[in-house]
Amino acid sequence: MINVVIIENNLHYAKNILNTVINRFNNFRVTHIVTTVKEGLRIITNNHIDLIFLDLKLPDDTGIKIIEKINAITNIKKPNIVIISGNVELSNIVKRTYNDLNVINKLSTSEFIYNEIKRIINELNYLNHAENIKQQITNELKFIGYDSKYKGTQYILEAIIDIISNNNLDLLDNLEKNVYKYIAYKHNKSINNIKTNIIKATNYIYLYQNPEIIKTYFQLDIKLTPKLVISTVLNKII
Repeated sequence: MINVVIIENNLHYAKNILNTVINRFNNFRVTHIVTTVKEGLRIITNNHIDLIFLDLKLPDDTGIKIIEKINAITNIKKPNIVIISGNVELSNIVKRTYNDLNVINKLSTSEFIYNEIKRIINELNYLNHAENIKQQITNELKFIGYDSKYKGTQYILEAIIDIISNNNLDLLDNLEKNVYKYIAYKHNKSINNIKTNIIKATNYIYLYQNPEIIKTYFQLDIKLTPKLVISTVLNKII
């Protein structure tokens, strides 16, 4: 469930437009509607919040203060922010200073606002799904015995994600050409460097992992190869 907070000066607007729109999405839940920066900061500090719909002109301060507070967060995952404001001056400041934020004009039609919120929520759903997949892969690799201190562990994680993203198991037929090439380009490394690091991380398992775990996980008692690891992890999570 995605926890949503609305920080909006006009309660009527928040309840009858924003809340109504957001509640059309099954996995999104409006947990709080508040009208001031002070209340908003209290909610954000004391609760797990995934998404904030933020007005900029509030009675006690501007919503920019909340943006600054969230940007200063380092120890937990930051909530996403969507600006919905009718204040052109403040909206332009946000656009110039925080160009990664979505800014919606409150004076737009209800249909436009709904479509923008729908687009943003769909993007968040995709990102959350991708993050969940990444965490599943990370957990599988850790269970097998991959050590995060090796670059090859990160590279094999990226290889698996790349195959899932392309929805094409045929990429396994030639990892160097189809997958390692992309990772090498991304990190400005040679394909051989990517391959060598992945093999190094895979060989590490034999030194420190319990052989029975490997045998049970792969249902085999043979030397591991990156291709075997990738294909097995893929079968576990998709």
